[in-house]
Amino acid sequence: MDDAELAAIRAARLQEMQRNSPGGSGAGSGQGSPDPVQSIMSQILTPAANERLSRVRMVKPDRVTAVENYLVRLFQTGAIKNRVGEDDIVEILDKLAKDERRSNETKIVFDRRDYAGVGGAGDDDDDDDFFD
Repeated sequence: MDDAELAAIRAARLQEMQRNSPGGSGAGSGQGSPDPVQSIMSQILTPAANERLSRVRMVKPDRVTAVENYLVRLFQTGAIKNRVGEDDIVEILDKLAKDERRSNETKIVFDRRDYAGVGGAGDDDDDDDFFD
């Protein structure tokens, strides 16, 4: 058995396990109809990329959902020409994590204004004496 056959068998087994897992996208309706997102993912992902996403799904399911939605949008617009590999998935996950950290940062903005006229410190008429 060569590596391509072994990878195909692993990918098929992984998809079967995902369908049968309680948190996975199972048939649900009893008809066995596949999820459209999963069918697109099986078309555009290499087996290694699919395995990577399944491992990340165990820890961060919301992040995997974001990656899948992003890839589906790219696929529907025709931006994906080749199959997406594991390195591409890692790059997308890194960018997503960076954006997530950036959005969670707290920003403190100081808005400094000139309050010279507050508290009796200033009629502007007194300052005009210089020009008289």
